[in-house]
Amino acid sequence: MPEYPSSGPLTSEASSTMGLPSVARGLGLRARLLLMVVVALVPPTLVGAFMGFNASGTPYRVALLVGSLALSLGLAYAAGSLIVSAVESLIDDAHALAAGVSGHRSAVRSSDEIGQLALALNQMADTVERRNAALADNERRYRFLFDSNPLPMWAWDAETMNILAVNDAAIEKYGYDRDTFLTLRIVDLLEPDELARFGGARLPFSESRQNAGTWIHRSANGRRMEMEVITTSSRRLGRASWLSVGIDVTARREAERALARSEEQLRQSQKMEAIGTFAGGISHDFNNLLTGMLGYCDLLLSTLPDDSDVRDDVNEIRSLAVRGTELSRQILSVSRRQMVQPTVLDPNNVVRGLDRLLRRVIGENIDLVTLLDPHVGTVHADAAQLEQSLLNLVSNARDAMPHGGRLVIETAALDETEVHRLRLDQQQSWLAIRVRDDGLGMSDEVKAHIFEPFFTTKASGKGSGLGLALASSVMDQSGGEIRVDSAPGHGTTMLLLLPRTTERVAPTPVRDEPPEQLSGRETVLLAEDEDAVRTVAVAALERRGYRVLAATDGDAALAISRAFPGRIDLLVTDVVMPGMNGRELADRLTQSRPDLPVLYVSGYTEDADLRLGLEGATRSLLAKPFTSLELARRVRTILDGTA
Repeated sequence: MPEYPSSGPLTSEASSTMGLPSVARGLGLRARLLLMVVVALVPPTLVGAFMGFNASGTPYRVALLVGSLALSLGLAYAAGSLIVSAVESLIDDAHALAAGVSGHRSAVRSSDEIGQLALALNQMADTVERRNAALADNERRYRFLFDSNPLPMWAWDAETMNILAVNDAAIEKYGYDRDTFLTLRIVDLLEPDELARFGGARLPFSESRQNAGTWIHRSANGRRMEMEVITTSSRRLGRASWLSVGIDVTARREAERALARSEEQLRQSQKMEAIGTFAGGISHDFNNLLTGMLGYCDLLLSTLPDDSDVRDDVNEIRSLAVRGTELSRQILSVSRRQMVQPTVLDPNNVVRGLDRLLRRVIGENIDLVTLLDPHVGTVHADAAQLEQSLLNLVSNARDAMPHGGRLVIETAALDETEVHRLRLDQQQSWLAIRVRDDGLGMSDEVKAHIFEPFFTTKASGKGSGLGLALASSVMDQSGGEIRVDSAPGHGTTMLLLLPRTTERVAPTPVRDEPPEQLSGRETVLLAEDEDAVRTVAVAALERRGYRVLAATDGDAALAISRAFPGRIDLLVTDVVMPGMNGRELADRLTQSRPDLPVLYVSGYTEDADLRLGLEGATRSLLAKPFTSLELARRVRTILDGTA
């Protein structure tokens, strides 16, 4: 009879019976049962046989029969226990396997069916442990890849959207601790404005589905982040879930936007360069024509009696020439080819000086309010250009309020908070001039083009499209910026942002000299290649008593200087002339006449070129077009200053 120990390690000997056929494996159990029956019948059979051969009293036979039956039952019980103990051992082994006890094996050893069952149970345990080990290894690899990934990762339920797992990178990126993170839903990471888009983009769960998109997320402290999220479907967590990987592209997108702004600025710069080339090409001749027109008008007006019938016509011609002068200066300013003469200015004084003119520009149906900060400081800027910029902004505000409204002009020194909010250079102080109206406002599409030259939303003939372009150019040349805040139906606020200084404004004496004080007896050498300008300049100076030596170009001026034996008190020269330019002429003349003051006249010049010719206090510039009176005043001022 085989033995069935309770439990123990599996041996290789027991596994050799796995090759027995099914009939042989079942024969042992049937033989055991047959043996048990045979053993149980032996005592009664022997007793009966004995009683049959040696009969005696009845009580004795009964006792003997009972004893034999008891012995049979005992033997049957003993034989059955051999089977029951093995089965109980297998039950214990099955419970240990179900409980996941590592390394437990059945110790039952037999070549019969129970032994084969024990062997199968042990093989099952081996298989389960191998698979559990492989599963644990895969889990460790997955956990390692998940937790050690430098990119934020999170898994979330496809139905409830609850976050199920999160790695260390996500905890660091978003600022939540792990326990708090696992109480969130995926929508809690989104910017509120993104919820509608997320709802529309959410897809039903399916196997092997992957999608990607860029979303605005918020961290625990409210920091806004642009996250590029790649999401893959997964059932690794025992349910339908999504596994997401996030890449913070905030800096990259900001760099892309900065690059786009730079490219737009480059295109704008190229456009301005083209406009500048165009303006420079025509401005010289155009300003010469305007100077001639203004000069001849002045000469004609000086000869006409006050009651002449044609005096009004001449004045109208002169007014048209002045309007042409302003247009020419605007084009040159927008193209940044007009000579800038910055001085220290008080913005409050600029606004006060324009107050009466601004009120006439806007009309009576618009209420003008000025809020001037007494501590606004000063700026370095060209006074005429700053005034023109304000006039343009006010004119636009007027047109935006056809039915009247309120216009506020405000000056203010900006504190550190405002400088930071406006993203200005925090290494210097800033001030702002705000022009705010409650008019029609502008759409984003219009705001994208308002600083482009010749862009206008006004009807044909109602605007040149240069107003805001001029203001933008003036701010650039002054080291400042211009900003706009506007929305349809909510008015417009234009901000002129300028570097702030604490320098004091130099007092400017007001000179209103009568014409007779502008006369003189000095000798002036005039070099001008344009006949009309040369003619009116000669006439304007000679009528005031000056002796004028006129030359058509630089070479002719040098020849006149060499041939003239007397003193030349002033050189008046055009900057741009064929052959020798005005700066070269001045340099050569001052070699032979060292104390000769120079007055340049020009309608177009690059700032860098002109600075080379404005060295020292004896050289200055008169911009074309100019009137006869302006020429006489500048000549007299230079001569008196030199004397």
